[in-house]
Amino acid sequence: MNPPSPDQPLLNPRALSRSSFGDTHSPLDAEEHGRWQHRISSSSSSSGDLTEFARTWSQRRRGFQVLAVVCALLISVGSHYSAHTLGALKSTIKKASQQAQRCVELDITNAQYGALQSTVSAVNTILPILGGLFIDSFGTTTGSLLATSLIMIGNLIISISTHYRSFSTMVVGRILYGLGSGTITVVQETILGSWFKGKGLAITIAIQITTSRIASFLSMGTAIPVTKRFDFYGAAFWANFIVCAISFGINLVYMVAMKHIHREASPEMLVRLRSKHKFNPRLVFFFFGIYWLIIVESFTVGAGWTSFLHINSELVKLRFGANDAVAAWSASVSQIMPIFIVPFLGWFFDFFGLRTDMLVVSTAAFTLSMVLLGFTMANPLIGLVIFSISLALGPLSEITAISLILPTNSLGTGLGIYKSAMNIGSTIVDIVVGVLQDRGSRFVKDTEHSYDYAMAFFVAWGALSTLVACSVFLVDRVKWNGLLRSNASKRKEAYHAVKAKIGRPMLYASAPNWRDYVAFWNYIPLVALAVTLLISWVLFGMKLA
Repeated sequence: MNPPSPDQPLLNPRALSRSSFGDTHSPLDAEEHGRWQHRISSSSSSSGDLTEFARTWSQRRRGFQVLAVVCALLISVGSHYSAHTLGALKSTIKKASQQAQRCVELDITNAQYGALQSTVSAVNTILPILGGLFIDSFGTTTGSLLATSLIMIGNLIISISTHYRSFSTMVVGRILYGLGSGTITVVQETILGSWFKGKGLAITIAIQITTSRIASFLSMGTAIPVTKRFDFYGAAFWANFIVCAISFGINLVYMVAMKHIHREASPEMLVRLRSKHKFNPRLVFFFFGIYWLIIVESFTVGAGWTSFLHINSELVKLRFGANDAVAAWSASVSQIMPIFIVPFLGWFFDFFGLRTDMLVVSTAAFTLSMVLLGFTMANPLIGLVIFSISLALGPLSEITAISLILPTNSLGTGLGIYKSAMNIGSTIVDIVVGVLQDRGSRFVKDTEHSYDYAMAFFVAWGALSTLVACSVFLVDRVKWNGLLRSNASKRKEAYHAVKAKIGRPMLYASAPNWRDYVAFWNYIPLVALAVTLLISWVLFGMKLA
């Protein structure tokens, strides 16, 4: 028996149960085939808490379905609103820190600021994976409550730290906030992936991304005005806490809605809703090569997006001579295009496909924006709009691609690895950019800091991400018959073309001797993930100390 290729597709368990196992070389005998098919059928009926029930309930109480989805879209608003305040106030915070008398350790360098900023991503280098495993095993309701609670409490501690100008207290708050923010998006996307399948999923996730970008846009644009209105930079962080408290309240509404739905459901349906997922952790060893390429893309361009959003306000201020308010509003433009493009993009993917094409365009746009902002004196709004286009095209392409190649009962884990890779990359890039900025400032006389080295790094990082995106495009075209490029009408045809490879990963993971079918290349991405995780934590510890 040959081990499975990393490019073999893993489809929805329902699709597996309909496929012909007579055409598949299986390590299991006929009796085991029957038991395996029963397990897959049971997993399919209970996965995602709401998958099958959503169909029945939507016919009887569509109003509750709409309420649940709206709540799911809004529970992460507080997290996204809080994500970019620290970046918008970078110069203000460092200035206030230098004026502090009681806490001399607050006189921080750019590298230390990078460590403070990367606190959130550092704690989320592993948490989304654990959160995804938890969600796949126990559902989303408890996870969402825990996540929104941590986000709210973390922002409360951050707000209090501004009154005492306590760097250590702010770090604690950032850690708690990070513990919640790393899980909330996985919870949110898993909820949406449970309520919607196929055509509606891309549009719904597009609305989710749009909602998050609106929150980020408002945060970056209002941080400086709120600070000036109250003559205190901590006021912006208190605004974060208020928005997070509202998200927590919306999450409670979601929980109440789910209880009403359960109360109206039949006893048989409740048994299915309360049953655990039949998630098999061995499946991680049989995830495909194209999935891991998307993870590498998340590590590169995803980290580039996140880290640039942390410094773009100060970049506009120092390099183009804008004041704090103008720089903050200009930087917020980097968040505005997803608000308009992403909803249309969800429809575009359903009707035209071309996910991998848009991923290549996204990475190329990121690289071009870094060149314009770092090495030309063109109006910064041009580069920021191009960056915003990249931010609009990329995430939805990646997330919907993952939802096509992973089964429902491992979707939470797959998305968790995706988020972890992005956070690992962001932790590393945040610190590297801070070090490069400090080093560049030594050779510049008339400005406090130089972004030349940092922007050169972003250009090289963008070129690398473009190379990875081209690899995803080619693998999909050659090995997957263009599945990720296909639209809704052609997707069945693309699945049919690769049906000979459909059942093997689930069969191998379920086999008693599953270790015999794990090939050498199945370990490579997991080892690489562990190594980069270790590097991120070493860098983070060195700069935080």
